[in-house]
Amino acid sequence: MTFNLESYIPRLKACRDYFAKVYPVSDLIDDLLFADLAISQHHLPEKLPKLLLDDAMITEIQDFLAKQITPDMTELAIQQKVRPAEVLDELLTDFRDYLIEKYGMFAYISKDWTQDLLAYLDGRRVVELMAGNGFLTAGIRELKMDYPITATDNFDWQIMAHPIAPITKVIRMEASAAIEYYFQETDVFLLAWSPQHANSDWLILNYLRAHDFFVHSRELIVIGEKNGVTNSKKFWQQAQLSVPTALNKHWPQFDLVKDQVFSVR
Repeated sequence: MTFNLESYIPRLKACRDYFAKVYPVSDLIDDLLFADLAISQHHLPEKLPKLLLDDAMITEIQDFLAKQITPDMTELAIQQKVRPAEVLDELLTDFRDYLIEKYGMFAYISKDWTQDLLAYLDGRRVVELMAGNGFLTAGIRELKMDYPITATDNFDWQIMAHPIAPITKVIRMEASAAIEYYFQETDVFLLAWSPQHANSDWLILNYLRAHDFFVHSRELIVIGEKNGVTNSKKFWQQAQLSVPTALNKHWPQFDLVKDQVFSVR
């Protein structure tokens, strides 16, 4: 079934009602509903588990369905009993698409991970590039209101079908201009889920290298999927990457996207 933004949450709630007594399944659905509620209220959501029906859940669903189906049922009636499980599987797969379309949230910024990031930054001055709706910066500000972080974006993403206003202050500025403007007063540049089909990330890295940014604990932190759905091919080929344990311990990989948090030079 084609993804439909408006029907996503109602369909998810219908699955929650149907599987209310299949507790591992209903708990998983609750995780999504609570995450959606938090994000809708501009709060940090909790880390998500893997969004899939594992073997134990499938067994419980099968046992549940077996009690719903009787020998005298028609094929259509049986299919109607089984269909919610198929729908739920589709909805779990579509959750990231829902977050992107509904909120413009590409990288899932959870509360526990943001606490890790705040500790890792350790008071260093930060500028977020290509901040989009500002979820990452907003998360830092939610945990520490006066933290020295600035969010910038050119707002090109507002051409999407459902444009959404940023949830925190984001300064309208191209990434290249932001780097030049804030270069002297910045210790860390943050870049989350840079577009796959543009070389802007490589241009950012090249500029920082050319101007000797990576000295005195200054750092570029990138969130993305190496050779996957984020960032340019040239960036992944040329970047010197490390994967800080402190920034990946609670990073939520909840679907097929294997994004990570990188320290880049």
